[in-house]
Amino acid sequence: MAKRRRRRRIIGLFPSAGRAVWTAARWALTHPGPFLAVSGLAAGLWGMSQYAQRADIFRVAHVELPADSSLRVTESLMGKNLLTLDLRLLADEVTRQQPGMKQVRVVRRLPDTLRLELVPRLPVAQVRLDLPAASAAQAGRWYPVDRDGFILPDGRAEPADSLLRVVGFGAGTAALRAGRENADERLKLALRVAVSLRREAPAIARRLKELNVSDPQQIRFLLDGDTEVRCGSEAELSAHLSRLQAALRVIARHPVDVGYIDVRFQEPVIHPRT
Repeated sequence: MAKRRRRRRIIGLFPSAGRAVWTAARWALTHPGPFLAVSGLAAGLWGMSQYAQRADIFRVAHVELPADSSLRVTESLMGKNLLTLDLRLLADEVTRQQPGMKQVRVVRRLPDTLRLELVPRLPVAQVRLDLPAASAAQAGRWYPVDRDGFILPDGRAEPADSLLRVVGFGAGTAALRAGRENADERLKLALRVAVSLRREAPAIARRLKELNVSDPQQIRFLLDGDTEVRCGSEAELSAHLSRLQAALRVIARHPVDVGYIDVRFQEPVIHPRT
C-alpha cells in the first residue's frame, strides 16, 4: 500500500513539472522584456570578454619586481594578455628562483602591469646543523627554521638571541638540510611544542631559550638561559605546563636560585642550584 502511494506521488511529479515549465514559457512569451534584457546582458559580457582577450591595451608591458630582488621573468612574458595569464603557474615558476621565500605573489595591475610581491618565511626557532664533509663550510652553524620545518639557508656561527634554540637531534641532525622543508620527526615535535607553549603559556614562552627533544618522552627546555624544566611527552605537555605555572608562582613568592623544575610528578620538584 505504501509503495503504491509513493509510486503515485512520483508519477504525479511529472505532470506538475510539465505544468511549471509551460507556465514559465508562457510567461516569457507574454513578457519578453526581462528575457531580452538578460540575453542582451549575457551577449554584451561575452563580447567584452572576447575584446579584452584580444585588445592591445591589456598586453603585458611592465613587470614590477621587489626592490633589491634577484627575481627574473622571461622575456616571452612581455606582450601576453594580462587577463588570460595563469598567475598561479607563474608564481610557482618564480618562487623556485628563491626557495627561501614562502611564496611569491603575482598581482595584476590593469591595464598592462604585473607586480611580484615576496612573502617571506618567518622563523620561529633555530637549529644547529652538523652537515657532512661535503658541506664543511656550513657545518656547526645555526639556521633559522619556520613553523613548516623549512630551514632557511642563511646560517651563522653563533645562535641568535631572539630565536629559540632547538637541540637534541644527535646523529639525526645530518638528515636536516638548509634551503628546504624538513620532515624530521623530532624537528616537527619541537615546532609543535613551541607553538603550544606560545598558545597555552605565553609568559613561559617569552622566557624560553632552548628546547631539547633528544628523548620525545622526556622533553626538556631552559628558561632564562639556565633553569632547566623537565617534562614528559607531548601528550602530557598541557598538564605539565599547568604544574609549571603553579611552581613558578611559588618561586616568585619565595625567591630561590633554581637549578631545575621537574613537572613530571603531581607535586613538581623544585631543586635549588648547588
